[in-house]
Amino acid sequence: MADSVNKRKIMIAMDGSEYSEGALKWFAKNMYQKDRDEVIVLHVTDHRHSSSFGSNWMPVDPTMVHMAYKEEEEKAKVAIKKLDAILMDAGVQGNVVRAHGIPGEQIIQKSEELGVTMIIIASRGLGKIRRTILGSVSDYVVHHSSVPVIVCRH
Repeated sequence: MADSVNKRKIMIAMDGSEYSEGALKWFAKNMYQKDRDEVIVLHVTDHRHSSSFGSNWMPVDPTMVHMAYKEEEEKAKVAIKKLDAILMDAGVQGNVVRAHGIPGEQIIQKSEELGVTMIIIASRGLGKIRRTILGSVSDYVVHHSSVPVIVCRH
């Protein structure tokens, strides 16, 4: 078994998309070393679009906001179960960690809290205009991370 100096603590940021699943499969095939790697899969629940309900931009009944929030929470629970299954199918031993907030910011914050040595993230391959308007989580992570980041494009 490798000594603790050679251990790697690797975070794989996954949103449940086919792109993030591809990043995990790439990692399992090309990088994963069972005796050396501690793998953390991070799933971030972002409730920002729910909070726009009831604003001046989108007035609505508070019950609708609560229902939207609960629906997102249920989707997140399903995603966590799916991520556990994907880890098992890929033959990767690891833990799924959940965070709440803005995905890029949470990935950076959790990577620092957990002391990871590397982050793996997928990219959807948005064009320049869409990436400029919508923002890019992978771009944010690359520019704010203090550890190496591997961006997988599929």
